[in-house]
Amino acid sequence: MSVAVRETALAGARRTTWYRAQHWLASGLTYLGLAAALVFFLGPFFWILTTSLKGNEDYFTFPPVWIPEHPSLAHYGRLFSKASGLRYFGNSLLVSTLSMFAALAVSLPTAYSIARWRFGGGFLSGVLLVLRMLPAIALIIPVYIMYKTIGLTNSYLGLIIIYTVVYVPFAVWLLVGFLRDFPAEIEEAALIDGCSRLKALIRVVVPIIAPGMAVVALFGFIATWNEFLFAVVLTGIETKTMMVLVTSYTSGGTDMFYGEASASVVLGVLPAFVVAFLLQRYLVKGLALGGTKG
Repeated sequence: MSVAVRETALAGARRTTWYRAQHWLASGLTYLGLAAALVFFLGPFFWILTTSLKGNEDYFTFPPVWIPEHPSLAHYGRLFSKASGLRYFGNSLLVSTLSMFAALAVSLPTAYSIARWRFGGGFLSGVLLVLRMLPAIALIIPVYIMYKTIGLTNSYLGLIIIYTVVYVPFAVWLLVGFLRDFPAEIEEAALIDGCSRLKALIRVVVPIIAPGMAVVALFGFIATWNEFLFAVVLTGIETKTMMVLVTSYTSGGTDMFYGEASASVVLGVLPAFVVAFLLQRYLVKGLALGGTKG
């Protein structure tokens, strides 16, 4: 009897050891894969960031200088003082922020009418999706001719209008999903308590779907910040955006300006990182809200 008990205990111990070994191996491979993915995706940005802080003598040294001994912001200073980097950065920040709020202001009532009253039926939803699929290159020539005729080239208003129009279909498509998942009973209770439709939307619906609106705002800011084609065609010296400055350094003729080119790339992607970091809590909630059914 004791021999059978001892063998059973030994078999259980071996199974436990085997399961633990499998768990450790799976965890190790998972962390190894995550580390490789981080190096693959963040490695180039790390190299660009350190290059923007290096001196000119560190660019072609061997072995390469991964982290400069004496990091300097001189390249950023020259970018702002000689290349009008501060103006272009401010232009991008202004246009992206205003376009984001304008797209929210237009898309929220549109999405609400579609979600609550099926406004336009399936036809409007299909039109919005088709408009979202149109490439910018198909719109740039007629938009430029129209802007040139009415005098909206080289203006902040022109960029804000075109960015809002281009992003609104995607924003409406996202918000419709959030609003359809919103319980209609809560809104009906507000209407019974005396709220109008507009007041119920502002005071009841918007606070609850705020995480979803944060997702829309984040995507809108990143999309307008990274947009290049409309910015390079419709702007002038005073209204160019950061992406135009970045491409001016990275599209050739940069043999003597590696530091400024790297600094422009860092400044070009940094605001999107900052906005995503500030909205990450709402981003997770918003994605979960949009994925809820019933």
